[in-house]
Amino acid sequence: MSILDLVINKVKERIDEACEHGEIPQSERVLSVVAGGFIVGFSAKRILKSPLTAISGLTLGSALVVRGVTGKCAVKGAVEAKKHVNEEDVTIVEHRYFVK
Repeated sequence: MSILDLVINKVKERIDEACEHGEIPQSERVLSVVAGGFIVGFSAKRILKSPLTAISGLTLGSALVVRGVTGKCAVKGAVEAKKHVNEEDVTIVEHRYFVK
């Protein structure tokens, strides 16, 4: 197994862990694939005119396509995980500084 395979497997594991609670509905999946495909196509056409903008668009579009194909969203998973945090799990530490 090469180092590239190890890195890819590690990234997949991290995405799966982050997306544990981030399931998205079917309609949102279709919309993500369509919008992502449009952004990828538009960015691919503009790669020579404006490379930095095109690379940003390719990245965003690819992320949307992956989100739609897998049906999992890391951002939505993180938001859902934060909703389920109990008040008892949160520790608030207050620091007071006095300047003379």
